[in-house]
Amino acid sequence: MFVGAVAQSPTIRTQRNENNSVDFILENKTRPGMLTVFLTLRDLQNCNTASGTFRYETRYTGTRLLSLRPADDTRGVRYGYSYRFFLGPVDKEPDTAFVYRMPTTVRWPVRVSRGVSVYDRFRKEKKGALGLHFEMEKGDTVYAMRRGTVVEVGIPEREPDAPAVSFTSESPDLLVEQPDGTLAWYICLDGDNVLVEVGDEVLPGTPLALAGSYDGERYKVSVQTFWWESNPDPKERERKPFIRKHFFPRFVTEEGVVCVEKGVYRPVETEELVIREMNRKELKKHRGGKKR
Repeated sequence: MFVGAVAQSPTIRTQRNENNSVDFILENKTRPGMLTVFLTLRDLQNCNTASGTFRYETRYTGTRLLSLRPADDTRGVRYGYSYRFFLGPVDKEPDTAFVYRMPTTVRWPVRVSRGVSVYDRFRKEKKGALGLHFEMEKGDTVYAMRRGTVVEVGIPEREPDAPAVSFTSESPDLLVEQPDGTLAWYICLDGDNVLVEVGDEVLPGTPLALAGSYDGERYKVSVQTFWWESNPDPKERERKPFIRKHFFPRFVTEEGVVCVEKGVYRPVETEELVIREMNRKELKKHRGGKKR
């Protein structure tokens, strides 16, 4: 999975109207989550908008991004344009005060460590690729840490005679876009037991998948949390316009709210943790379900 890439690109359609204005309309957005659009205008004539690059964020196909209006409405607008897309929000600061649920069961303690995932070792991405590794048992469930939308599920194809578990650079994984624009990347899942689909809304404690393994003996889930930021290096910007900025979330545990380092922790799931990002309709349904 290449996080942030758009596999099936949407398009922008232009529409000239009777009043000689021109609309730029997003079409063919089929994937859930936020889409960031960079629209560059050039060679503008008879137009009340200046040339330049404009950024838009939208979740919906059919969105009208921009309208060019003529300076002289008896004549049409002349223009040139180009665009590029990016799956997900860009330059969104994370809510560092937010407290997450650990992605493991709350029935017993879990051993946690920080490190570089196997996936990133294969890609030789050493800088800033640290994640959290939660040791688990075969058959254990991986849970959502926070509310979000499942925007990608990656289950690599396996050769018919290949072992169910092997040391590989391609691990079953999934990506959840969270309300503050950050993303949670769950790596090393059991590809035969992924419990959500692209487009699903998840809440803290929603089962996502069973834990996976790289060697068939040790089971775990690795999690990276990050946001996308415009590359500040002008020399690198053309080749790599966006970079991942990682952060370690705070978790609620029996020991209190902690930023996990290395050790054994007892996860906690509280009612407040589950409902705090629910809307009014979801709260009503949740509370009604508890009464039955």
